[in-house]
Amino acid sequence: MSQKKKFQIPHVFVILVMIVIFATAMTYIIPAGEFARVKNEATGKMIVDATSFTWVEQCPVSFFKIPNYIVKALAGSSLIWMTIFSAASIEVILATGAFDAAINIMIHKYKSSEKLLLIGTIIVFGIYGMRQNPVSMIGFIPVLVLFCRMCGYDALVAVAIVVLAAGGSQSIGPVAPATTAIAQGFADLPIFSGIGYRLVLCAVFLALNAYFIVTYAMKVKKDPKNSLVYDLEENARKQGLDTSVDKKATITVRQILVLIVFFASVLVQVYGGIKLGWGNTETGVAFVWLAVAGGIVGGMMPSEIARHFSKGAAKMMTAAIMIGIATAISSVLSDGKIIDTIVRAIANVLMACPAFIQGPMMFIANVLINVFIPSGSGQAAAVMPLMVPVADLIGMTRQTVVLAFNFGDGLGNYIIPMSSALMANLMAAGVSYGTWMKFMKKVFASWVVLACIAMIVAQMIHYGPF
Repeated sequence: MSQKKKFQIPHVFVILVMIVIFATAMTYIIPAGEFARVKNEATGKMIVDATSFTWVEQCPVSFFKIPNYIVKALAGSSLIWMTIFSAASIEVILATGAFDAAINIMIHKYKSSEKLLLIGTIIVFGIYGMRQNPVSMIGFIPVLVLFCRMCGYDALVAVAIVVLAAGGSQSIGPVAPATTAIAQGFADLPIFSGIGYRLVLCAVFLALNAYFIVTYAMKVKKDPKNSLVYDLEENARKQGLDTSVDKKATITVRQILVLIVFFASVLVQVYGGIKLGWGNTETGVAFVWLAVAGGIVGGMMPSEIARHFSKGAAKMMTAAIMIGIATAISSVLSDGKIIDTIVRAIANVLMACPAFIQGPMMFIANVLINVFIPSGSGQAAAVMPLMVPVADLIGMTRQTVVLAFNFGDGLGNYIIPMSSALMANLMAAGVSYGTWMKFMKKVFASWVVLACIAMIVAQMIHYGPF
């Protein structure tokens, strides 16, 4: 008697292509409509005029054009190249052995306090995430994988440190320029106002995320077979990746110089992002310079730098193609002129909800919209001009509307396969989307409950100012 095959989550490419096909089909079914876009004089950005919705002629997208959308996205995305260059440069840095030596020394020194080291790392990334998006932290993943394996954990813990700790804080965004600042600008609120309540929420979410990460890490350390990526870790060991901390803990002068170059590069990228308005292109260039400078300081010859750079770039090709397919989804919906129809329908449902659940429902609505518009700034431009008038009508503060947007845009990014912030980090660690979802089920359920409670509290205290 043949046994039934156990269901397995399809490859991420299959999932994303199926979503592209579904989105294309929707352009034939959902009525086309659009809002007029007007320039916000205060911010200089184009925003939706909430009173201007009109039905327009149906613009169905041909199924035969799906490959065109994917190729165009791959050709024109600076995010893709930044992702590739980040992995390539880190491969060069890791090849110098600088991080192996530094982490080995650190673990030797604090061998009885590995749990505290993990918690400290979680806190650092939690604080960093208040400002920076996890997609800009891809370069840390190989280093964190090395750290976690040396401590007896696995690669999934490394991803969780970035996605849960940094991503959780970014989802609240006390000082996040790409989400909170833009959304508050659309809502005519002072930039980064309401920071007190956001910092409290960051602390609560960080504590919850630390609990999930540390609990899982301790289970893996106790018995490696508890790892959700046990096969990945076994393959790493078979390939001869030395993660032992029993060897002599030494570091050379060249390796110290490599670490200085690496952390100097991090500071330059943070400064560039905050003060100079750097985007993906400038950040990608910084990663190229990191590879060159780090390789030279580490004693590599040009051809050796090039070999390691190529090796690192090759590892991220899956993530690059994934980003291209995901970008094609929103392009299809936009060209089919149905995004505005979907957003308008969700806003109308919100207005019909009972007052006590309007806050949580606005959060859930933003999670749904995030599926169609994964870009934080893009979602803010589409959603805020619609949600602010709704909030004014139902007596909800605009600060609460911004918080609902933050939660919906942020938390949802760490379960949907269209999210570059999630998928690029998973690919950098070699963790599959299906495996990640096994870990994330309870985490995301807890996030939703906590976010709904936070929204209810925000309504009760008339979260402001404004």
